[in-house]
Amino acid sequence: MGKLFDNKFTDALAKLADLLLITVYFIVCSLPVVTIGAAMTSLYYVIHKSFYRGRGYTTEFFKSFKSNFKMSTVSWLIYIILFGILSMDVYITRSIPAGSKLAAAPYFFVVLIVLTFMWAIYHFAYIARFENSLKQTFKNSAIIMIANLGWTALMFIIIAVLVYLAYRFMILILFTPMLITLCIHPIMEKVFYKYMSDEDKAKEEDQLD
Repeated sequence: MGKLFDNKFTDALAKLADLLLITVYFIVCSLPVVTIGAAMTSLYYVIHKSFYRGRGYTTEFFKSFKSNFKMSTVSWLIYIILFGILSMDVYITRSIPAGSKLAAAPYFFVVLIVLTFMWAIYHFAYIARFENSLKQTFKNSAIIMIANLGWTALMFIIIAVLVYLAYRFMILILFTPMLITLCIHPIMEKVFYKYMSDEDKAKEEDQLD
């Protein structure tokens, strides 16, 4: 019993060390800011391929970072533009008088910001899991998000709770991206599985063996 407990404790410490290593990689690769998209893609990729399947963290993280760098970076820049436009819309429409028919416009754009945020979450996870053109990736991730609004809402709630906890306990800020990825990964994979071909599903099962 004591040996079993020691093994579980050692395994838990090893997993914690692995998560710390992933966090360091993510932070370092996100520092240039324009590379945040590639870092997000690599974070999801390494959680999927390594944390749950025991592959090499360093190799898998930088393998994804290199292979998906161009698409993820272009995608990130596009999302930055979208967020900028929508944020400006919120700022402008806030000055609309309360009695106007357009008084609810700021809330409309806030909803669009939330949907765009979740679209980006799906998008970078999609890049990590599937190969497709940039245009098709944007299209597919949007369709999947809309077709699974219930799961999308659940993931948003999880993300919001973790961000709030990071706000209350500042020490969690550095670990928030990794914690978010760990928590939404099972849901995201459940959603993705519905759209995978039989060949893709067979490959997944072979990798689990």
